[in-house]
This record gives sequence, C-alpha cells and structure tokens, in this order.
Amino acid sequence: MLEPNEVALDAAKRELLEETGYEAPEWIDLGSHILDPNRGIATVHLFLALHAKRVAQPNSDDLEDQDLLLLTQEEIQSALNAREFKILSWSAVVAIALNYLSTLDNPKVI
Repeated sequence: MLEPNEVALDAAKRELLEETGYEAPEWIDLGSHILDPNRGIATVHLFLALHAKRVAQPNSDDLEDQDLLLLTQEEIQSALNAREFKILSWSAVVAIALNYLSTLDNPKVI
C-alpha cells in the first residue's frame, strides 16, 4: 500500500526491505495496471528488483505469516508452468517479470 504522497517506486523499495530484509540497486518498472477493471479500483504498480542483497532482518508489521523462498529464474519458470501460483495477480507479475528477463537473455533486433 502506498503511504500518503508516496511514490510507487519508493513504496516498492520500502515493502521489499520490510517484508524480506532485501535492498536492490536496480529497479525495472513493469507498469501500472488496474486490478479490477470492472469496478475501476486498486491500481497495482509492478517493479522488478535486480541484484537484491539482504541487508536486514524482515520487519513485517502486518502479522502476515510468510516464508521467504529463494528460487532461480528456472525454478520460478517451472513453478509458473506447473500452476503453483494460486493467485492470478501473482501469476501475472511473475509472467511479466520472466518475460522482461528473457529479453535480457535473448535481445531482439527490431
């Protein structure tokens, strides 16, 4: 969630640090999307954090029970293909991020 007057990228950086204890020097904007277009509510701002490093212990104050999994790009692709992401928005952001990463591995000449 964005704090009042907070820029989406700053919120993403804050959330990554709070939820995982990681910081990243490079951020890719993957776009903003309306989560529920029929109602026009909840815009999500998607970012891909590259070269993240753990700098602190997670400090999640929302009482969410979670485990941090560290997966390779191939493992994430396999999980997506196996339909292991059970929430559509998670599947979408993973697919968008993997698509972006594939352009780095296989640059296209236009």
